[in-house]
Amino acid sequence: MAEQSAFDKQHIQESSHSEGSGLLEHLNLPPVVVRFVKRNKKSLQIGAVVTGAVVVCLTLYSSYRSNRIQDGAAALAFAMQAAEPDRHKALVGVTTEFSGTPSAYWAGAELAHELMKEGKFKEAAEQYGAVRKKINATDPLFALLSFGLAQANEAAGLFDAAALEYSALQKIDGYTGEGFTGLARIYEAQKKEKEALAVYEEYISTFTGQNQNDPAKIAVDEKIIRLKAMQ
Repeated sequence: MAEQSAFDKQHIQESSHSEGSGLLEHLNLPPVVVRFVKRNKKSLQIGAVVTGAVVVCLTLYSSYRSNRIQDGAAALAFAMQAAEPDRHKALVGVTTEFSGTPSAYWAGAELAHELMKEGKFKEAAEQYGAVRKKINATDPLFALLSFGLAQANEAAGLFDAAALEYSALQKIDGYTGEGFTGLARIYEAQKKEKEALAVYEEYISTFTGQNQNDPAKIAVDEKIIRLKAMQ
């Protein structure tokens, strides 16, 4: 009988099958794992394909998102440098074309600032609030929007709403002073001198050590003396 050639088709198929079936054993996997893989080979292959597709989609989306954020930042920079009335139109364009990006939120805040300058305080408050609802409390813009909302409500005579915002600002680093003085100012506007005095005294207690000569503290001291003299 003639010797079987190494290139014989049947020999190749048998060798391939033998090598494939023994690959898992050569990886020193536990027998239970080997049996599981063999029984679920098709499902595992499908799972691998699906996982690969998901990874590719996420990578493409990440690239798209990154490019969109960069384009939004460029559009915002252009809008900020534009003169009126082009500036307003450009800001609106950023909020619509790049919605969901940081640039859109900043553009929205700028639109609220514009309303404040125009004396449209209620509209400004609505704008500040609308933008703030779209971002997380940890976003640096959140505190700025809260401060703007407090000022807009105060200017509009919505003292209760303004008081809530100023009270919240007291707990935010960098806005503590604005929170205390804003709330005290609201009470003074409502002729609630005792409440205003209590807020100023609470604020003054936050100045310790080297902050004793802080100009802000000196100003608050003067307001406390004035309010006490009125009682």
